[in-house]
Amino acid sequence: MLRCLKIWLIVFIITGADCHVYSLSSSHATFQVNTRKKTFSLNRRNVSDEVDMGLTIPPEVDAHPCLEGDLCLEFEDLARLVVSTDRHCQTVHWTVTVRTASGTETKTELTELKDCVMLRGHWYGGGEQFEQPWPIEQVARPETAFITADMLQDKEHWYGGVTERYWLSSTGLALLVADDTPLFVSLLDTDADDTADELCLSARQQLPYKAADDTKLQLTYTLCTADDIRQVHEASFPLFYDLPSALPDRRMLTDPVWCTWAEHHADISQDTVMGMATDILLRQYPYSQIEIDDDWESCYGAAEFNTTRFPNATAMVESLHNMNYRVTLWIHPFINRDCQAFAYPDQHGYFVKNSDGKTALTSWWQGAVAGLLDFTNAVAVEWWQGRLWQLKRDTGVDSFKFDAGEASWLPNDYVLHGDSNLWPNIYTTKFIEAVSVFGGPMEVRTGSHTQQHAVLVRMLDKDSNWGHNNGLSTLIPTLLHFGIVGYPFVLPDMVGGNAYEGRPSGELLMRWAQATALMPSMQFSLLPWRFSQQVDEAALAMSQLHQQHAPLMLQLAEQTRLSPSPICRPTWWLCPTDEACLTADQQFLLGDDILSAPITEEGCTNRTVVLPPGVWRSNINNNTLYHGGPTTVT
Repeated sequence: MLRCLKIWLIVFIITGADCHVYSLSSSHATFQVNTRKKTFSLNRRNVSDEVDMGLTIPPEVDAHPCLEGDLCLEFEDLARLVVSTDRHCQTVHWTVTVRTASGTETKTELTELKDCVMLRGHWYGGGEQFEQPWPIEQVARPETAFITADMLQDKEHWYGGVTERYWLSSTGLALLVADDTPLFVSLLDTDADDTADELCLSARQQLPYKAADDTKLQLTYTLCTADDIRQVHEASFPLFYDLPSALPDRRMLTDPVWCTWAEHHADISQDTVMGMATDILLRQYPYSQIEIDDDWESCYGAAEFNTTRFPNATAMVESLHNMNYRVTLWIHPFINRDCQAFAYPDQHGYFVKNSDGKTALTSWWQGAVAGLLDFTNAVAVEWWQGRLWQLKRDTGVDSFKFDAGEASWLPNDYVLHGDSNLWPNIYTTKFIEAVSVFGGPMEVRTGSHTQQHAVLVRMLDKDSNWGHNNGLSTLIPTLLHFGIVGYPFVLPDMVGGNAYEGRPSGELLMRWAQATALMPSMQFSLLPWRFSQQVDEAALAMSQLHQQHAPLMLQLAEQTRLSPSPICRPTWWLCPTDEACLTADQQFLLGDDILSAPITEEGCTNRTVVLPPGVWRSNINNNTLYHGGPTTVT
């Protein structure tokens, strides 16, 4: 038997009388700490990544070696830095120093730990964003708590529902921050050129984090290296996250989802649902299900039909089943206080509580005062799930569209169950665990360390515009972001957006349909035939194009269980060191053999396409062959 051993060597470099440079060396990279400059670097071949470290430690504080990990430095009585190596990764672990004097614990005055990573190359990952740049250094961001959030409520600060503490750099660097770090993140533009230059990681015990009083402050993150961005992602992602355990509902991957929301918003009834379903059928559009969105309940959180709007929901569901529709209902984790259903979970302690042990009231977009179910409370989850199982039995609905679930809906004064070091993001993790048991044609819109669940993950509501202000131009970057952070089963938002500020133009709806045709799933709500015959024909053709690629879609979905290869991949997947490939943000690969490059600019009829290496055949220009290099063609 042969064994391969990696030998790490601690090297002390002496400068003058001071020992201030420390190195860990391997065959692939050298991790070097300079205590005088307060930096460390990862050096390999012709690439060097650098981190400004210990930014909250006064510059006059000296570092001294200690005995822990592969490299250990004590910064007097303030903080300790420990670096450990594992395979191609180095874990950096900062802790504040706590001293004991005469049997009395005296804590350090250091209340924040902060390191900033220099953004060399191009960067990807982290959180879903309102403007969704690709790569992310294109937009600087102020500091914010790095939690799952509804970015529509605070687009300047909050990230979105699909937010992971995982970033990638084109230099061949992967970065992961530990879940128990109370993390605040900023992307700083230090030279006023409108692009971010530093990714700053700050740890401090401040809302929305609520660790126990005796918790020692820490900042822990892991840096992994490889020769390029694809290699480091494929080698590192499985070390930190689980891959999907199974495929989601297959019919949702092959046939479009139809939802009542954008077409009708909250003005729905049994008649509007049946009318919509009948029209889809008559127009010969493919469909996987019809989603009955807001507002089908008797009151928000009641989990029972409004019998005025839906006089016979069971008969409606049966009729839809006879038309070969599956039926799903919009579900959220709130119960409004003015709803009769509020009393029972309030009395039994099923809502998130405050520090006084009482229900911690919150607000949301359909309720000024509401209780939020505590998904970290196993008894509360069992009760909540039981209501939905009963709803399924009573009405025959097939599954649910689960909305919200982000940690940002927690009130400021909240108490959860379990390890407080994991609050508040554990709320999202437990929410997804609770809803995933329903299976079938279901969807969610958030995730935090929940990549293993076989569910479709929907993009947060897109606006009906062309631009980067949450419009069509953010659709493909959001798709790529989901895939890179481990959520390959992407449900794009509704074709044409949500029509919050009026219906989109026919051109926008048509281009939106073209953009989503080769994504893992399609979703309609705005009815194309109400725009024009041209829009109707184009939308129908794109639905059929999606169906034609269903076998490939399912094959690629199966592959996600074995490797971190997304179904829809960034162009750089095939050319990971090419500048044009690294910045191509309006095109994507379906597998390795199909490149989708839709038009996403208003009034345009042609566009520039970045082709990876290989020979590519155009499906619109008389099957013209193009030789990639990579190269750019129009």
